[in-house]
Amino acid sequence: MKNIYGILLLLCINLACFQKSESISNITRKIVKDIGDEVYLDCSTINNPEVNVVWVKVAKDQIDESIVLSSKSTLIVDDPRVTLISELKQDSNRYIIHIHNIQESDTSIYRCDVITGINEKVSYYTELLVGRSPFFYDNSTKSLVVVEGQSVQLACFAGGYPTPRVFWWKRKNAILFIGNILKLSAVKKEHRGDYYCKAENNVGNGTSHKISLEVEFAPVVTALETSVGQAVLYDAYLECHVEANPQPAITWIYNGVELSNNQHYLISDFATNDNNTDSFLLIMKINYELYGEYICKASNYLGTAEIAITVYETLLPQCPPAC
Repeated sequence: MKNIYGILLLLCINLACFQKSESISNITRKIVKDIGDEVYLDCSTINNPEVNVVWVKVAKDQIDESIVLSSKSTLIVDDPRVTLISELKQDSNRYIIHIHNIQESDTSIYRCDVITGINEKVSYYTELLVGRSPFFYDNSTKSLVVVEGQSVQLACFAGGYPTPRVFWWKRKNAILFIGNILKLSAVKKEHRGDYYCKAENNVGNGTSHKISLEVEFAPVVTALETSVGQAVLYDAYLECHVEANPQPAITWIYNGVELSNNQHYLISDFATNDNNTDSFLLIMKINYELYGEYICKASNYLGTAEIAITVYETLLPQCPPAC
């Protein structure tokens, strides 16, 4: 529709629509107002008893469905916000459309038709633009899942008048970027989380949009202790921390054999959040055959990682967990 308006205005310029002629002395130029304001659209003509002046609001969707606002000194449109002011003088006439409590729906091209005879008229155009508070289009990014190392673009497309500025930030961070598209190159797992964009144009308080970015990555396995001592016939407690997305499969291995719960071992996993899991191996009443190297291994479709924890004999029980 903007293209139609643009072509219409361009034709007006080429035909000198805004210039004075033998039938018109003034037409209100393009004007910008805020919601709730008022506006006066003036079409003044050189006095001619045969001239009829008609104000028309050009419809936004179909130009053939334009709305006639007034004809000469008669208001036609039924809208309590619209009035017609007629000033008839000896040498000129003024026909002023007064719109108060302006709304977004008033944004339009308005046409003043000066009818000089049967099938003879000249049209003059003006445009009313109404400030609109920012909003986000549906094609703005809502959520995204990417693999670590990939590049990604997060988009926030905002509308409104005047054209809003878009600011980006991440929770507890300063402004990251100003613009519609935030580009992240070689994404790392640290980039995951919620991103926010805010559109502002000094109309209203602005509006915000949240984008959730999920980063998939291969497991990372760590341990607070890679060497654990315990006396014979006391419990030994091993722990590893796994960070991964998607959720990995976690196994404990001893002497090349994958362990399971039995009379010697108790395995338990606790997810601390979506990407973090603590895995525990309890060796119950350890004996000489159970000392050695234990491996905590984690795997997902992106890769595998592991860490070795050595269990050795001590003369005295270690506390915790023995005491």
